[in-house]
Parts: sequence; C-alpha cells; structure tokens
Amino acid sequence: MINNRLTALLVALAVVAVACSAGGSAGGSVATTSTADLTTASSSNGTPGTTTNIRQIETVDCDSAPEQVVIVCEAYELIQTHYVDQIDDATLASAAILGLEALDGTSSSDPLTCAVPTDEFNASCEVAASTADDSAEAAEAVVMGLATHALDPNSTYFDAESLALLEEEQEGQIEGIGALVSPEDQTIEGDNKQCTVVSDTCRIVIVATIDGAPAKAAGLQRDDAIVGVDGTSVKGWTIDEVTSQVRGPAGTDVALTIDREGETLEITITRAAVIIPVIDSERLGSVGYIQLRVFSANADEQFKDALINLLAEGIDELVVDLRNNPGGLLDTAIEITSIFLPDGDVVVTQGPDEERPYSVTGASIVPSGMKVTFVVNKGSASASEVVSAVLQERGLAIVVGESTFGKNTVQQRFNLSNGGALKLTIARWLTPGGHDFGGVGVTPDIEMTLDPGIETQALIEAVVAAS
Repeated sequence: MINNRLTALLVALAVVAVACSAGGSAGGSVATTSTADLTTASSSNGTPGTTTNIRQIETVDCDSAPEQVVIVCEAYELIQTHYVDQIDDATLASAAILGLEALDGTSSSDPLTCAVPTDEFNASCEVAASTADDSAEAAEAVVMGLATHALDPNSTYFDAESLALLEEEQEGQIEGIGALVSPEDQTIEGDNKQCTVVSDTCRIVIVATIDGAPAKAAGLQRDDAIVGVDGTSVKGWTIDEVTSQVRGPAGTDVALTIDREGETLEITITRAAVIIPVIDSERLGSVGYIQLRVFSANADEQFKDALINLLAEGIDELVVDLRNNPGGLLDTAIEITSIFLPDGDVVVTQGPDEERPYSVTGASIVPSGMKVTFVVNKGSASASEVVSAVLQERGLAIVVGESTFGKNTVQQRFNLSNGGALKLTIARWLTPGGHDFGGVGVTPDIEMTLDPGIETQALIEAVVAAS
C-alpha cells in the first residue's frame, strides 16, 4: 500500500499489490524444554483456594519450528528483510510479549511449543504459558504484537478472516456499512495523529461515508467516534478488530455507540452490499469535473475514458476531486499522473537499501496550458497525495482545499502459512523534487473548507472562483 494510518471500513487497498509467500529460517537457539507455574483460583478438590499447575514449554528455533508456530519465524524474517527501518531484536521481543499479554489468559496446562527466532524471544515463552490456550494462539498473538507494537501504524497483521475481508474490498464490493474511518489520537499535536490501539485518547473517527450506503442513511457524520460495537466497548481493540466487527453480511444489524462532540448516541445500522464507486464525471459549461474515489486496478482506464469524453465536449478547464480518496495502487497513480505529465518521474521511493524512481508512461493527453485544479481534504491520502503533489510541484495543477492526510509510506502484503498475511511498510515516497509530506500532507495552494455534502455544481463554482 501507499497507505495508511488511514484505514477504511470502506477500503484498504495495497499500493504495491503483491502477495509473496513467506517462510524460511531466521536462526535461533536449539530446541529446549522447560516448565512454567500456572496459578488458578480453585483447589484440586473444587473448594476455593489456590493451586499450581506445571505447564511444559518446548522452545524451538526457526530451523525446527512446527507448522502451528512457524508464522513467528516467517514474520521475524519478513521484518528483518523487508521492513523500511531496522528494528533490533530486543524491541521485537518486547512487542511479542505485549501481544501475548493482550490475550485473555488461560488455565490450560497442556504442553506449549514456542518459536524463538533469537534468544531475546525466550522471555515471551514464559508469558505465553500463562496467557495462551495453545501454541497456535500464542504464535498468532506474537505476530500481532510484532506488527502492532514494534512497527509503524501502517504495518499490520491480518488473520485469515480479516484477509478475506480485505480481498473482498479489493474486488470493489463489500458488505457492511460503507464508512471510511481513521484512528486518531487527540492528544498528539499537529496533523499526524495516527495511533494503533483504541484507548481513552486513540479513537476511531469517521472520515467520510459513501453516498447511498447505510452509514450515510443512518446519519453518521464526519468526526463521529466509534466507541462501541454491539454493546461492547472497543477500547483495547486494533483498527482491524473494529473493522471486522462492524463489517458483516448484508441484511444483518450492527449497533454502534457513537461519541459526537461529547454526546453519546446509539445507532443501529442494517448492513448492505456496498459498491465502492470509482469515477463520477460531468460538464458544467466549459468546465469538466471528475471525481476519483479510489486508485483501484482499473481506475486509470475509467479516468482516461471520462477525460476523453469531456475533452470531446469542448471543455477548457478541468476540476479533479480527490476528497476522501484513501489511495490505492501505485501503478494506477503512475498511470493517472501520466495522463497529465508528459515526462519525468512521478515519485521516488526510498527503502532500506535503495532509492527507486517511477517514471511516467508517456500517455499524456491533457492539452498543454489547460487549467487543472485538484480538490483535496484531510481524507485524501497516499496515492492521492502522490498525484496532487507531483503535479503541483511541476506547476501543472493548482491544489485547492485542506492539507491532505500525510501518508508517505509504501506497504506490501506478504502471505503467511496460516492463511493470514503481514502487511509491512517497505519504503517511503518523496516527490521527484525531494519533498516529503509524511505526517504533514500536501499543502494546498488555496486553502478552502468545503461542506462534505456540497452539491457538485456548487463545488465546481466555488473552486473555479477561488482558483
């Protein structure tokens, strides 16, 4: 992904849409067996009291890790090989412990197998003995801990169920409420408020709703915070856990507890099949208007077709609306930029060991000298920022609206052997001129706050008058 702290109930598309198999050895200690004490709240005869069970723990290195725990080794090796920054083993091991401590706890005394990629991970095995029901649960908690507590907020672990939801989104249709959300910590100063786990200060905030979707019909509004799902507080949940609980089969209900400017609201929404819209276009006099909602696999073709039709109608000015566009595929961003940009690079990515430029494709069709205006807001992220930033930098477009999201990282998804996947930030992007908008966003040439419900004609008139 060229994305996100910005996470969507609507969409979470990978900018670098590659799913690679993960596996192999990360090294480690020889397999050993130890025991751990488990204290329970009842005695052996059933009366209240305290008793201690002994749980056998087998620690295995990554050369001998069995199927139920090998994902720990897969994740460790992927992080060491592909993650944008170097993370030391002590930090990773501490994150693994935090992942295990998030489990509900266990009274099981069944033997436990624990994968230790390096010696620093040995301490996590003792924690697993008192928190995990079995070896597979412990391994998954470790991987979740690595992604949540050691890496940036745009890296994440998807279990098999969450991965299936993501792949459904990428097909362009979801079943849910149709809302775009962002996890934001209100105590963080500045524009970059991203956070990973819901707390008293980290909240899941509505960024936008899809026209015609249940969320909009139910009255959800921008800046509403989701604080509960089906009567359960979401405090302590990750953004993906919130997403998976809100999503569900069409026709079923989900009850959301919403905080709106200090007022608590209970809103029940009936889920539906939501088509993720890509393109809207129309002409107002000599001005052409194209709204691009997501950089999906065929969005560049749809955008080009819409533009060709508008040019054939004789427009001499173009307004491109990227408000609430969370990004998408890097290839699509390059193709759409190339429609405007006749030469040069679109973006430069910086990874652990290399800097890589991505050049235009030579498909420019926008007439030289045509006035082009891009409309953005804080929901414009990732690929949206790539396109608007480079065209602004080259002097080919005026950017109007609010400062954008500030998502300057590239993610890639790697499949794991348990059916889940690890999404890792593998690079940061810069404009060809070297500008880094991470955490700050693209600053508009003309600042303008637009009502989210503004009609298209009023939007065009306001933008044209301002620019």
